[in-house]
Amino acid sequence: MDEHQLIEMLREGDPLSFEILFQQYYARFYNFVRNLIKDSHNAEDIVQNVFMKVWINRKNLHPDQSIHNYIYVLTKHEVLNHIRDRKAYTQIERLVMSDQPSSLAVNDETFQIRDLDSRIRTFIASMPEQRRKVFMLSRYKGMGNKAIADMLGLSVRTVDRHINMALTSLKKEFKKNHRL
Repeated sequence: MDEHQLIEMLREGDPLSFEILFQQYYARFYNFVRNLIKDSHNAEDIVQNVFMKVWINRKNLHPDQSIHNYIYVLTKHEVLNHIRDRKAYTQIERLVMSDQPSSLAVNDETFQIRDLDSRIRTFIASMPEQRRKVFMLSRYKGMGNKAIADMLGLSVRTVDRHINMALTSLKKEFKKNHRL
């Protein structure tokens, strides 16, 4: 079965095609992630999340799209999210374990994170509708530009432009306020 047929069967919800995909790519991506993060348990969780996302978003797959590249992009996003989450957890853990009064340090850190998150969400909500949709799918749903383009009926170049404009305006907004 070639990749084109596999994607078509996945899009139709065929469980056998998913099993074939899983068997074909799981070990490769598991080893890739394990080598990056040096943790077999989390590597397994990350790769399983990736395949779960493939199944959940199977209707958005494009038959001419490389399934390997699609899985790679999803895996990269999951690894980056894992590293970011682990880094935030480590920072909070250090605050708790430090000589500072832990409840004050954690509450201050929590307040800063909540404040920043609120400001970012408010700014995103003020973006033009199409830019906001593209940005949310890219940054909050972890979708690739091709998948977003297919989903919204846009060109990949237009998706790239929306993401770049969103990031540029977000950076300008927070530099202007000197609060990032």
